[in-house]
Amino acid sequence: MSRPDPSSLVVGYERDDLVAIDKPAGLLSQGGPGARAANVVDLARRRFGRDAVGVLHRLDRNVSGLVLVSLAHDVAEGMSRAFAEGRGERRYEAVAKAPRALGGEARVIEAPLVKDARTNLVRVAAPGEPEAKEARTSVVLRERVQAPLGWLAVLDCWPLTGRSHQIRVHLAHAGMPLVGDPKYGVAARGVSRPLLHATELVFVHPRTREPVRLSSRPPWSTELLRGLRRP
Repeated sequence: MSRPDPSSLVVGYERDDLVAIDKPAGLLSQGGPGARAANVVDLARRRFGRDAVGVLHRLDRNVSGLVLVSLAHDVAEGMSRAFAEGRGERRYEAVAKAPRALGGEARVIEAPLVKDARTNLVRVAAPGEPEAKEARTSVVLRERVQAPLGWLAVLDCWPLTGRSHQIRVHLAHAGMPLVGDPKYGVAARGVSRPLLHATELVFVHPRTREPVRLSSRPPWSTELLRGLRRP
């Protein structure tokens, strides 16, 4: 298998050691110990010729969209602090199977989560479970779509906390499982990845103090959604 070319990275923003990559589904955000699979961090190191490369918020392997990458330690620290203090915004577009009667009002899903490190599965914690971590996701209905698969909801989602698999598990918990998600969602013919895409980043650059708003379109259309069927 040929080694991925760093020039294949789609760079949506680059300024003062802060870069936004439009990550395709199937590419890891970062590699683990001994990992050989292609990932954003390794490709960015080769693309920019820098060692201090780190992703500032991870996307699951089969989730696409915008991911911020720092090329210097001070930028990483500044952005990490900003996200931890809520001074940044990440919006995702999700396509979920949902009841036709789903209301259009904004809602916040609050459900603590527990991750099983052995299986890499996340679940909603039982009341009082000691390993539980607080998790909150804001959700707004953007569009309803009728398809042979059933009624679908196109949702805007903002993770208010940064837990692993958070949006995917919270939507399933709320009765709105993601289309194409093999762990927590529902299958659809011809769909091989969760229909979840990081569409927008809003932040202030920690060095320049420049306000930044970046956007990325999901790699699917309403026409495609209208044709979705059961496997």
